[in-house]
Amino acid sequence: MRKKFPLLTIVNTLIYLFIMAPLLVILISSFNSGEFLVFPPKGFSLRWYEEVLTGGRYTGPFLTSIKLAVLTTLFALPLGTMIAYAIQRFEFRLKNALQGLFLSPLVIPTLLFGIGLLIFFSYLGIRMFFLRLLLAHIILIIPYVVRTMLAGFSRMERSVEEASIILGASPVKTFFLVTLPFARPSLLASAFLSLVLSFDELVIALFLTGPGINTLPMTIYSDIQFNLSPSLAAVSSIIIVGTILIGLVGIGFMRWGKKT
Repeated sequence: MRKKFPLLTIVNTLIYLFIMAPLLVILISSFNSGEFLVFPPKGFSLRWYEEVLTGGRYTGPFLTSIKLAVLTTLFALPLGTMIAYAIQRFEFRLKNALQGLFLSPLVIPTLLFGIGLLIFFSYLGIRMFFLRLLLAHIILIIPYVVRTMLAGFSRMERSVEEASIILGASPVKTFFLVTLPFARPSLLASAFLSLVLSFDELVIALFLTGPGINTLPMTIYSDIQFNLSPSLAAVSSIIIVGTILIGLVGIGFMRWGKKT
């Protein structure tokens, strides 16, 4: 009979509480009825949620961040998937160098990455700020997709694909009808990471954005410096709840995929 370790359970619970405490503070502070961001709140009110949803200050940056995150995912997910499949299934010269190249953004500090991209895009003469942000996000997100999809493809036996080809399916048909359905959990995880990481990116936007382009993280960062009101907690709470809902939907799809 296995022994129970109540001390370990207590320690784990304290760790989880320590991690969740900042999120709970933000959620509770968002219902503050006062004019300033304080904890505990002085009263209960939904006025700051109303201001966030109808005031217009956060609407434009929110739509820009959503558009940027969706487009980044649409480009980074297929590119990262193909790169991961090529690395996992084929042997070719400079394979290790190619793998290191696509994983290098994971180890390069984002600050240096932003400076390098700013100099590079300026040299190329790319002055469309949204395009610069989109290209930077794609470059930044692809390594996460590659790492996730490498793990997904490595769990699949090559004999399954070989059996499909022996039965008459072409390699392309095998990839779309056999390989990708098997790696569906990794695809969903990659899409979730792409959306969240792109939506949340701040440092790159500070270097590459310009007049007329403002993302939600930039607006929040500016308000933290110059306008510390409970509306910050309200918009942050909306992001937290939205992220949790997206994660729950992704988990539901993953469970549905396993059953089917």
